[in-house]
Amino acid sequence: MRRKQVEKEFFVQCINDNPLGVRLFFRAKPEGIRMSIPKRISFEEVSASAHTVWLNESIADSVALDASKIINQICKRKHLFFNGKSSKFIVGGLFYLLGFRHNAVKKQRELADQLGTNDVTIRAAYRQLMKEFPDLFLDIMGKFAEDDSLRFFVFLDLKQNALQSRKSH
Repeated sequence: MRRKQVEKEFFVQCINDNPLGVRLFFRAKPEGIRMSIPKRISFEEVSASAHTVWLNESIADSVALDASKIINQICKRKHLFFNGKSSKFIVGGLFYLLGFRHNAVKKQRELADQLGTNDVTIRAAYRQLMKEFPDLFLDIMGKFAEDDSLRFFVFLDLKQNALQSRKSH
């Protein structure tokens, strides 16, 4: 029951690439149309994966909704970001990060086992998401800064990437 309510509350904003900048809003998935952002990852798939990972319905619903919103934002900003990436890569990285946001942290290995991937994929995904879209994860970076084990690896990696990008410009 709760999952259907979340699906109905989920707003998908699609922006057509046209000179008028027409915006289309859908309150729920229209019948006969597979609504996905990007096209191969639907809200239903994200929600089902979240419910596999988190047994608490409320947390699973919140994570699925946030993940779908972030996918939508990334798609609008940098639609080529998803090219060549599997749905397990995208969802795994987002779930790892969103676990911190919702105080329902899962270990990388645990997420990988439940999503059918490996911990290296989860690690690469969340690091790439944080590197490319740091503004979407500022609250999570704050939580990482509080944890000694995460602070060193995550921020050292981000710092090295920032230094490399400065040198290349």
